[in-house]
Amino acid sequence: MAITKDLSLVAVEIRKWDLETNKIGITSFFVMDNQEKSLEFIVNIMQPPEMVEEFLGKLRYEAELKLKSENGTDEFSINFENETFLRQKVYNYFKRITSELNSTKRKKGQPRMIFTTHMDIYNETQDITFLQQRLQFYVVLNWSRKYYEREEFKKAVEPLRKLIKINPGYGPGYQMLARSLKKIRKYDEAMRYYERYAEVENTTEAWLDLAKSYRKGKVFDKSEAIYNRILADDPKNPEARIGIAQIRYATQDQEYIKLLDEIFKDSPDWTRSWLKEEFNFRIYTNDKMGLSPNQAAKFMGYDKIFDLTQRAFRNEIPSHFNPSRARLSFFKEELENWAQMMNRFNCLPGEVKLYPDRIHAEDAEMDEAEAAPAQNASTNNDSGSKNSTKVEEILTQLRARKAQRLAEASGNPQPRKNQPVNLTHQKPAKPQAVEVEETPAKRKRGRPRKTD
Repeated sequence: MAITKDLSLVAVEIRKWDLETNKIGITSFFVMDNQEKSLEFIVNIMQPPEMVEEFLGKLRYEAELKLKSENGTDEFSINFENETFLRQKVYNYFKRITSELNSTKRKKGQPRMIFTTHMDIYNETQDITFLQQRLQFYVVLNWSRKYYEREEFKKAVEPLRKLIKINPGYGPGYQMLARSLKKIRKYDEAMRYYERYAEVENTTEAWLDLAKSYRKGKVFDKSEAIYNRILADDPKNPEARIGIAQIRYATQDQEYIKLLDEIFKDSPDWTRSWLKEEFNFRIYTNDKMGLSPNQAAKFMGYDKIFDLTQRAFRNEIPSHFNPSRARLSFFKEELENWAQMMNRFNCLPGEVKLYPDRIHAEDAEMDEAEAAPAQNASTNNDSGSKNSTKVEEILTQLRARKAQRLAEASGNPQPRKNQPVNLTHQKPAKPQAVEVEETPAKRKRGRPRKTD
């Protein structure tokens, strides 16, 4: 006799599709035996009712196979919880994606697309307190993970708060919440959840995560205390050892080189990889020389600034990004330290060479001029008006150019901005009769044209 198992579907996600063969790859997230599981399989694109039957049939069949492989030769039968509601949700979802694929509003040449690639069985605005608490947990976990994996950290915060409220012992929830808060610059609150994560999980990885957070927040004493505690139990732990080296570097203590040499002797490949991908070469002092992108490119021997900025955006070179100005900046001392470590431990295929004699002050002035587009566009505004946005400045420039062209076409050219004007020999313009032809306003569809 077959053993019956209840299956609660939580979410459906389309990972891929092939419109030539009319197939979609679906991942289903569900709860069975109080555990979250997932299955992937292919469904044909057909009419929504047919897709519902194929999807539920394959989900039932694959779940039964999964149970059989996990539990031996026993036969199993799958029962969908709240199947009527489930069928309606799945039908509405398939109806929506087929409508997107068959939309007549696509622009010419635009490919057929599926835009709604994720479907929650229970919406975030829905009251789910009627569900069992264990199922509530997995529903909210799915909401949280959906935003977190898409890096929509601001949207992930509230579901994550609900998640740890439902299950205060779920460590990864604190970790995801801490990282999300850090991404939206709520550092103090993020630190509290990092601490809670370490306490709940109580693993080496969790304590290393907390130590790293303290270090990046420049709370060096607490960070080093955690690293030393880890090393007391595991003296060769490379992340704890390099964490202390990182603190020495940040505080400009040259002992960091000695510590890196010791780590390199034990784990050369790991050390090279960490220095290239993880080591933070930022110096936390004001006593350092700032370089513009143009200066940094010349300092590092690049012919084009683009080559430098591409490496900087890939975090291959120490740099600082200012989001308000959308600009990269560099510091000479940080680049020198980075080059020294890359060469000392042979991290890169070739030697990194620097050219300090190529840095000129005029390069910085040129960068500043290029970074301030349309600075003079708003000089004609009232002094008490608020600063124009970049879009407003561009529009002002376009209007000024249009006015100039119209004036030139009418025989009365106006001086361009910042162009000297000779008022002494300027002849008064003769008045000209200009015939203005009014164009009737565009008629709205469905309304009769108004006659004179």
